[in-house]
Amino acid sequence: MTDYTDAIREAYASCEGDVILETIELRHPSFQEEGVPIALRFVADGADHMLALEANAPMNAGETVSFIAMPFGFTPPSDEEGTVPEIQFWIDNVSSEIHAHLQDAVRIKADIQITWREYILGDDSPQQTVDGIKLSNVKVTSTRATATARLNAWAERLFGKIYDRETYRTLSA
Repeated sequence: MTDYTDAIREAYASCEGDVILETIELRHPSFQEEGVPIALRFVADGADHMLALEANAPMNAGETVSFIAMPFGFTPPSDEEGTVPEIQFWIDNVSSEIHAHLQDAVRIKADIQITWREYILGDDSPQQTVDGIKLSNVKVTSTRATATARLNAWAERLFGKIYDRETYRTLSA
Protein backbone atom coordinates (compact mmCIF):
# COMPACT_ATOMS: atom_id res chain seq x y z
CA MET A 1 0.00 0.00 0.00
CA THR A 2 1.21 3.49 -0.81
CA ASP A 3 2.19 5.76 2.04
CA TYR A 4 2.12 9.48 1.42
CA THR A 5 4.97 11.44 2.97
CA ASP A 6 4.19 14.66 4.80
CA ALA A 7 5.99 16.56 2.03
CA ILE A 8 3.78 15.22 -0.76
CA ARG A 9 0.62 15.78 1.32
CA GLU A 10 1.66 19.39 1.85
CA ALA A 11 2.49 19.84 -1.85
CA TYR A 12 -0.94 18.52 -2.86
CA ALA A 13 -2.73 20.68 -0.30
CA SER A 14 -0.81 23.94 -0.56
CA CYS A 15 -0.95 24.72 -4.29
CA GLU A 16 1.93 27.11 -3.64
CA GLY A 17 3.93 26.18 -6.69
CA ASP A 18 5.71 22.98 -5.70
CA VAL A 19 6.52 21.15 -8.91
CA ILE A 20 5.63 17.48 -8.68
CA LEU A 21 7.55 15.22 -11.07
CA GLU A 22 5.86 12.01 -12.18
CA THR A 23 8.24 9.25 -13.22
CA ILE A 24 8.01 5.71 -14.47
CA GLU A 25 10.53 2.91 -14.57
CA LEU A 26 9.98 0.07 -17.04
CA ARG A 27 11.64 -3.32 -16.56
CA HIS A 28 11.60 -6.34 -18.87
CA PRO A 29 13.96 -9.29 -19.42
CA SER A 30 14.76 -8.00 -22.93
CA PHE A 31 15.92 -4.56 -21.70
CA GLN A 32 19.68 -5.03 -21.81
CA GLU A 33 22.77 -3.15 -22.90
CA GLU A 34 25.87 -5.23 -23.58
CA GLY A 35 24.26 -8.17 -21.77
CA VAL A 36 23.54 -6.16 -18.59
CA PRO A 37 19.88 -5.71 -17.51
CA ILE A 38 18.70 -2.09 -17.54
CA ALA A 39 15.56 -0.18 -16.67
CA LEU A 40 14.01 2.48 -18.90
CA ARG A 41 13.28 5.54 -16.73
CA PHE A 42 11.20 8.51 -17.83
CA VAL A 43 10.05 11.76 -16.25
CA ALA A 44 6.98 13.67 -17.48
CA ASP A 45 8.85 16.96 -17.67
CA GLY A 46 10.63 19.02 -20.29
CA ALA A 47 14.09 18.20 -18.89
CA ASP A 48 16.04 15.13 -17.79
CA HIS A 49 16.54 14.70 -14.04
CA MET A 50 18.94 12.83 -11.76
CA LEU A 51 16.82 11.41 -8.94
CA ALA A 52 17.45 9.01 -6.06
CA LEU A 53 15.64 5.69 -5.88
CA GLU A 54 14.21 4.22 -2.71
CA ALA A 55 16.32 1.77 -0.71
CA ASN A 56 14.13 -1.18 -1.76
CA ALA A 57 13.86 -0.31 -5.48
CA PRO A 58 13.73 -3.34 -7.82
CA MET A 59 16.87 -2.15 -9.67
CA ASN A 60 19.66 0.22 -8.59
CA ALA A 61 18.25 0.44 -5.05
CA GLY A 62 19.30 3.61 -3.22
CA GLU A 63 21.24 4.96 -6.21
CA THR A 64 20.81 8.28 -8.00
CA VAL A 65 19.83 7.54 -11.60
CA SER A 66 18.90 9.44 -14.74
CA PHE A 67 15.27 9.89 -15.77
CA ILE A 68 14.85 10.93 -19.42
CA ALA A 69 12.28 13.60 -20.29
CA MET A 70 9.49 11.82 -22.15
CA PRO A 71 5.76 12.54 -22.41
CA PHE A 72 3.75 9.65 -20.95
CA GLY A 73 0.43 9.16 -19.29
CA PHE A 74 -2.48 6.96 -18.37
CA THR A 75 -6.06 6.87 -19.60
CA PRO A 76 -8.32 5.91 -16.68
CA PRO A 77 -10.40 2.74 -16.85
CA SER A 78 -13.93 2.82 -18.22
CA ASP A 79 -16.70 3.03 -15.65
CA GLU A 80 -19.11 1.14 -17.90
CA GLU A 81 -20.92 -1.69 -16.17
CA GLY A 82 -19.66 -5.12 -17.16
CA THR A 83 -16.24 -3.99 -18.40
CA VAL A 84 -12.93 -5.12 -16.96
CA PRO A 85 -11.17 -2.11 -15.41
CA GLU A 86 -7.93 -1.60 -17.31
CA ILE A 87 -5.75 1.44 -17.66
CA GLN A 88 -4.42 2.42 -21.07
CA PHE A 89 -0.80 3.52 -20.79
CA TRP A 90 1.04 5.55 -23.45
CA ILE A 91 4.47 7.04 -24.18
CA ASP A 92 4.78 9.64 -26.96
CA ASN A 93 7.75 10.59 -29.15
CA VAL A 94 9.48 7.26 -28.61
CA SER A 95 13.14 7.63 -29.64
CA SER A 96 14.81 5.02 -31.84
CA GLU A 97 16.80 3.59 -28.91
CA ILE A 98 13.71 3.17 -26.72
CA HIS A 99 11.72 1.97 -29.74
CA ALA A 100 14.20 -0.89 -30.20
CA HIS A 101 13.89 -1.95 -26.54
CA LEU A 102 10.08 -1.89 -26.71
CA GLN A 103 10.08 -3.86 -29.98
CA ASP A 104 12.26 -6.50 -28.27
CA ALA A 105 9.79 -6.62 -25.37
CA VAL A 106 6.92 -7.27 -27.78
CA ARG A 107 8.75 -10.35 -29.14
CA ILE A 108 9.36 -11.93 -25.70
CA LYS A 109 6.34 -13.25 -23.78
CA ALA A 110 6.82 -11.49 -20.43
CA ASP A 111 5.03 -8.59 -18.81
CA ILE A 112 6.70 -5.21 -18.66
CA GLN A 113 6.92 -4.26 -14.98
CA ILE A 114 6.43 -0.62 -14.02
CA THR A 115 7.27 1.38 -10.94
CA TRP A 116 5.55 4.78 -10.76
CA ARG A 117 7.15 7.43 -8.52
CA GLU A 118 6.39 11.03 -7.61
CA TYR A 119 9.10 13.47 -6.63
CA ILE A 120 8.95 17.08 -5.49
CA LEU A 121 11.36 19.17 -7.56
CA GLY A 122 14.34 20.02 -5.38
CA ASP A 123 13.93 16.90 -3.20
CA ASP A 124 15.52 14.06 -5.14
CA SER A 125 14.04 11.16 -3.13
CA PRO A 126 10.63 9.74 -4.08
CA GLN A 127 7.64 11.02 -2.12
CA GLN A 128 5.32 8.27 -3.33
CA THR A 129 5.95 4.94 -5.04
CA VAL A 130 3.65 2.34 -6.61
CA ASP A 131 5.29 -0.90 -7.72
CA GLY A 132 3.88 -4.08 -9.22
CA ILE A 133 2.12 -2.56 -12.22
CA LYS A 134 2.17 -4.99 -15.16
CA LEU A 135 1.77 -3.96 -18.79
CA SER A 136 0.44 -6.20 -21.51
CA ASN A 137 -0.76 -5.81 -25.11
CA VAL A 138 2.20 -3.58 -25.97
CA LYS A 139 2.00 -1.90 -29.38
CA VAL A 140 4.77 0.31 -30.77
CA THR A 141 4.47 2.70 -33.72
CA SER A 142 6.95 5.29 -34.94
CA THR A 143 5.40 7.97 -32.70
CA ARG A 144 3.69 6.24 -29.78
CA ALA A 145 3.91 3.16 -27.60
CA THR A 146 0.70 1.95 -25.96
CA ALA A 147 -0.11 -0.84 -23.54
CA THR A 148 -2.76 -2.02 -21.12
CA ALA A 149 -2.02 -1.86 -17.40
CA ARG A 150 -3.60 -4.47 -15.19
CA LEU A 151 -4.89 -2.88 -12.06
CA ASN A 152 -3.82 -5.45 -9.43
CA ALA A 153 -5.33 -3.14 -6.77
CA TRP A 154 -3.23 -0.32 -8.22
CA ALA A 155 -6.10 2.15 -8.13
CA GLU A 156 -6.50 1.69 -4.38
CA ARG A 157 -2.75 1.80 -3.71
CA LEU A 158 -2.31 4.91 -5.82
CA PHE A 159 -4.51 6.88 -3.46
CA GLY A 160 -2.83 5.53 -0.36
CA LYS A 161 -5.70 3.59 1.19
CA ILE A 162 -7.78 0.55 0.50
CA TYR A 163 -11.40 1.35 1.21
CA ASP A 164 -13.08 -1.79 2.51
CA ARG A 165 -16.28 -2.39 4.48
CA GLU A 166 -14.43 -3.62 7.54
CA THR A 167 -12.56 -0.33 8.01
CA TYR A 168 -15.16 2.00 6.48
CA ARG A 169 -18.46 0.59 7.72
CA THR A 170 -20.65 3.15 5.94
CA LEU A 171 -19.63 1.98 2.46
CA SER A 172 -22.55 0.52 0.52
CA ALA A 173 -22.54 -2.20 -2.12
